[in-house]
Amino acid sequence: MFAKAFNTSGNTRLKGKDVKKVRLDLLKSCGIESDASFPWNLLAKAEIVKIKLAAPSRTVLFTDADSNVLAFDVHGKGDVVPSVYLLWHEPALRSHLPQLVVHSPVSHFLLRGADPMLPGVLKQSHSTDHPFLKGQLRAVYVHGNPMPFAIGDMLVDAETLATQGWKGKAMQLLHVVFDELSKLNPQSLLSRNLPEGFTDNEILPIEVASQATASEVLDINATALEEIEEKKPPSTVHVGPTEDDANDEEEGESVRSQADLDDLLERSFYQAMKVVKPSDAPMLASRFYASLVLPCRPVGTAINVKGTSYKKISTFLKDMASRGVVDVTEHDGVQTITLFRKTHPYEPHLLMFQWKAHPLDMVCVLYRDVSRHQLHRSELNVAVDLEAEATAGIFVPGKYAPEVVQLYRLTQQTQLLGSDTKAAALHLADVRALLNEYIATNGLVHPREPQYVQLDMILTDALYPGKKKPQFGLDPDAFLKDAQKKWACSATIVLHGKDVEVHIQGNLGQDVVQYLGTQYKIASKLCSVEWGKGCQKPKK
Repeated sequence: MFAKAFNTSGNTRLKGKDVKKVRLDLLKSCGIESDASFPWNLLAKAEIVKIKLAAPSRTVLFTDADSNVLAFDVHGKGDVVPSVYLLWHEPALRSHLPQLVVHSPVSHFLLRGADPMLPGVLKQSHSTDHPFLKGQLRAVYVHGNPMPFAIGDMLVDAETLATQGWKGKAMQLLHVVFDELSKLNPQSLLSRNLPEGFTDNEILPIEVASQATASEVLDINATALEEIEEKKPPSTVHVGPTEDDANDEEEGESVRSQADLDDLLERSFYQAMKVVKPSDAPMLASRFYASLVLPCRPVGTAINVKGTSYKKISTFLKDMASRGVVDVTEHDGVQTITLFRKTHPYEPHLLMFQWKAHPLDMVCVLYRDVSRHQLHRSELNVAVDLEAEATAGIFVPGKYAPEVVQLYRLTQQTQLLGSDTKAAALHLADVRALLNEYIATNGLVHPREPQYVQLDMILTDALYPGKKKPQFGLDPDAFLKDAQKKWACSATIVLHGKDVEVHIQGNLGQDVVQYLGTQYKIASKLCSVEWGKGCQKPKK
């Protein structure tokens, strides 16, 4: 809804009566009975400013004095929707609003504007206490995180789930954290006062987020202790192992060695080489590492470049270039990969041969394909699987090439086998089979020249339908004599190509139509009267 930047046309500070109306509309939109004693927290004393978006949009925003968006009205008709910022600071409103709980990896796509799909939603969200209702306002949560990160309208209900199953689009998002609505106050983004587990890339459960934070704190504390110990002069000497040494040994076992980190980086690099295309070159080295190497690391691992023997990505890429896997150029300290080689020299198997007749040595260089390297299940594979599960059974424009099937429907002249094929769409092979069956059944093959077919009336009409006008069984000569007797006029028969026309002299257009209706039972809607130059329609 607010994925793109918008312009505002003006703002107005609301008074007490208008503020009360905004609160009532907010409770009504959330399905909460209006109560004067509702325990408001932020809205109890906040100064609300009404901001209108520039035309042709009718959206209205309600912010506080610091430009933090509290609520918004999409159509400007009183359907006030709370923002994620307001839900964070209003626990009572958050507890009354129904929830839509999704898996943590799904939030990666929702933060980029995608709508929640039912395969990525926990089935506990649809319960007997809070069943799905079309148009119902719900807040979106990540399983294991108590704070919402989006809000939207439901698109399914119990009947829809019963008919189509647990697939398809579940909700239309109206507002998600980090969108343009959240960026209305730039100071709030600078302060980064976000709930626990909220990152720019994904919303994490509290347990995972706390573990990640704890590990970062431990690393920082360990680094600080090492610096203090280096600066501290040695005072005493300990002989034999102590409790601290035992703890250090246990921690060292959990930390990867430098050789393991080198192997992890190389495996991720070769996995990325399988994904990248030669046409993607030239590509910046930083982009290649961030968008391909990191996502291609094994699931549950982290690449620590400083812990490897290379220390820098630039050094690692230079080593790969010396092996012949890629070509790297450097300009002003910026590396660019100019060539990706799917097959490259395999240095562990350089073979030396010495001929008996010649003292010269011959070197045989073996080339190895990228796919022959040890592959693994990477973070990119997990993201692709989750996206495929979320979009299962749904047409995504531009993802796959359309499969076009050319079908034919029999016309009135080619309906050879009765009424069962009138409305059927047939393949070209089916039409050919029907035609061959009709020819064989009616014996239309030429007896002396089997490569030719004798046309009967049906095949003749099908091949040469022409543009025939209905004649209604009229005899031109008989109609000519009747016209001369009835209107005492001059009438002649004119051959017009393959057709026959009866020309009657006089302003008798309506009289002829009326006569055809009474004498030959031809409805007037089947007759057309045109007035030529100098002829006027008679007045009634």
